[in-house]
Amino acid sequence: MFKRFIPLLVLLFTFAVVGAAFADTEDEIIAKYLKKAEKQRKHKIYFASASFAYGKLPTESDYTMFYHYSNRNIDPGSPLTGIWRSKQLALNIGMMVTQKVSVRLGFEYWFKLGSDAVGDFDFGIAPLGLQEDFELNSKIQVMGITGGVEYHLMNPPTDEGIINSISVRVGGGGGFYFAKWDIWDGANSFNLSTETYETNIEPLKGSAPGASVWLGVDYPVGLLGLVFGGEVNYLYLNLDDVHSYNSLGEELYVSYSDNPDDRVGLDLSGLRGRVELKRYLRW
Repeated sequence: MFKRFIPLLVLLFTFAVVGAAFADTEDEIIAKYLKKAEKQRKHKIYFASASFAYGKLPTESDYTMFYHYSNRNIDPGSPLTGIWRSKQLALNIGMMVTQKVSVRLGFEYWFKLGSDAVGDFDFGIAPLGLQEDFELNSKIQVMGITGGVEYHLMNPPTDEGIINSISVRVGGGGGFYFAKWDIWDGANSFNLSTETYETNIEPLKGSAPGASVWLGVDYPVGLLGLVFGGEVNYLYLNLDDVHSYNSLGEELYVSYSDNPDDRVGLDLSGLRGRVELKRYLRW
């Protein structure tokens, strides 16, 4: 009876030997696992950064025409200046969502643009006329909430959140910006409801979305895990509706000529150079 099981035992032995011959060894199984794990982040990588940007604004803009127009009625000549440069501080936080792609959210604060002067001015027009020790102010403040996506072309941060050498990245994003324009007391604004000029009593305000693209380079500082970055950025931002309201809730705006239809917008678009200090963190 035992002889009947011999062919079956031989067959099972053959399958076992052949299966073992084609099966992965323990080392091969571990190698495959490690290779698969390398394609995925072992940790979530976050970052925080602070930056300073210096930008060139349009030479010819509504504001430029406005200050030329205003200076014709102010003595001594040309006390107002343009807003050809921007200086910005920004804070950002973000995270790597893949090996090479990151997302970020930030806040921007712009140093005030424009000019102010204190002195004796003969405006030569009502309602100001001759003013002594007068504060001639035309300052624009801008703040914004921003977001963006970056792709690392070369040397993204490692799974430990470390930049080992020069890292190159490109990005794009947008934001929403708010502007407040403090203008001197007695400046004429055009009333949309009454179609007459009246004295402006509140700062003019405006808001608008903006869009930007950039190319950046990062390099490890070698201290506390910090990374130094440099960036060239172009921002499109045109606040074409800047206005205030009087005590009756009627809308007022400033024009850059005797024609009230020549409404002053704030075109703050332009190229910017940015320097940044960044720290990657793993979680």
